[in-house]
Amino acid sequence: MRGAFATGAGFLVKMGARVGFLLIAGRLFGPALFGAYSLGVAVVESGVGLAGLSLKKVIFQLLDANEAGEPDDSRRSPTHIVADAVVLVLTASGALALAIMAVVATVMGGLPVSGAAAAIFWLAPMIAGQTLVDVLLAASRWRHAIRYEVIGRSIVEPYTQLAVAVAGWMAGVPAWALIAGYWAGNVAVNAFALMGIQRSFGGFGLAGYRPDRRRLTQLARTLAPNTATDLLNGIYARFDLYLVGALLGTRAAGIYTMAQQICTPIRQVRQSFDGLLVPLVARTVAMRGSAAAGAALASAVRLVLAIQLPVLLALLAIGQPLLEAFGPGFGIAATALVLLAAAEVVHAAFGTGDLMFVYLNPRIGLVQTVAGIVTGVVAAVLLLPVLGFTGAAVAVLAGYLARAAMRAWTLRRRFGVTVPLAHPAGPLVAAGLGAGAVLLVRPFGDVAAMAAGLATYAVVMALWLRATGASLRLSGFEAA
Repeated sequence: MRGAFATGAGFLVKMGARVGFLLIAGRLFGPALFGAYSLGVAVVESGVGLAGLSLKKVIFQLLDANEAGEPDDSRRSPTHIVADAVVLVLTASGALALAIMAVVATVMGGLPVSGAAAAIFWLAPMIAGQTLVDVLLAASRWRHAIRYEVIGRSIVEPYTQLAVAVAGWMAGVPAWALIAGYWAGNVAVNAFALMGIQRSFGGFGLAGYRPDRRRLTQLARTLAPNTATDLLNGIYARFDLYLVGALLGTRAAGIYTMAQQICTPIRQVRQSFDGLLVPLVARTVAMRGSAAAGAALASAVRLVLAIQLPVLLALLAIGQPLLEAFGPGFGIAATALVLLAAAEVVHAAFGTGDLMFVYLNPRIGLVQTVAGIVTGVVAAVLLLPVLGFTGAAVAVLAGYLARAAMRAWTLRRRFGVTVPLAHPAGPLVAAGLGAGAVLLVRPFGDVAAMAAGLATYAVVMALWLRATGASLRLSGFEAA
């Protein structure tokens, strides 16, 4: 819990850089340039799902299994296991980046110099940078050193990116400033993560390490189902942006991305717990079984919802003026903003159940991911041409709702894991009443509506906790 709240505090620090970056991107660079950059970043993030090989999650399992080996087994140095992970992700990400760059250069008939193609081409190498830092920071967390992730992701990376982007704009190269900022932020956070590995493991410990092709190949095969799930999740998380960019252009992509970025605090509530939940779920499944791990996850669902839903209420109240504050033209995505925020709540809170599939049966998670993607893509193709931004956001919400329903059904029928309605009922009811208060008070002003919604939510939650004796604490996990 201390680690989770430390990460959450880090996200608050990071939000300062994020808000500054979005203000600069919206007001200085404009929707079209920001849209082209966003499409490039979306390709990087989808590529990380493939090239990362799910190692930022599975590395905990590998390290724990190595530590649990019998005394006469040939245990390996933990840094050698980390080195295996680094070799795998750098090999996969390097090959993927080169493939993307070759395709873009072929289609463009040479090196692209502007627009979305240029952003995709020049940002593609950052697939390697992002996969590497994910593995390094995950390894540091295994050593219970979460400060490197908090400082690296919340201070080093975003503020370096912001500083370089501003410097690029002042130097008169706005078309390249955002790309240069992304590169600089990633290089800086990787350097910091390497320092974290050196300190948390007492050195890199690479003496005597030799990559074993057979071992690496076997590990890659073992990781394949989880990797496929992460790849599809990465694509699905950005498929709506791809369609908006393809059908409506880079300016529309910039406006839609701004709405997505404002939803980031909701996503980051869940991310602040991932460093805690991933190793705890792995250990609880191994030591106490799936039913116990599922019951423990239910407490996490309730806590994550309780934190996320007030953010959704605030966006419902002040979404449009908030968008307009980031630059002219962005306010037209206000309805999409609320729908995307609701989708983030569904995916972030109820998506914790996906951690069960990672350790119990990755293929089931893969099938459900495919089904959710199909639902969302079909909805987007049908609705986006008619409703524009709103259609894309509806499609995202529909896909996440479908996955949540399938996930709950499968966990109950296949593994005997249930999440009683009593766990999320309080936050959901409080949010529903808070939304009613927002809509009722809205004629008196956006700020008044937000205050009414949040006050209603807080009062209902307090009454529910007192009446039921429920708690917002995490419980039931095997911590050691």
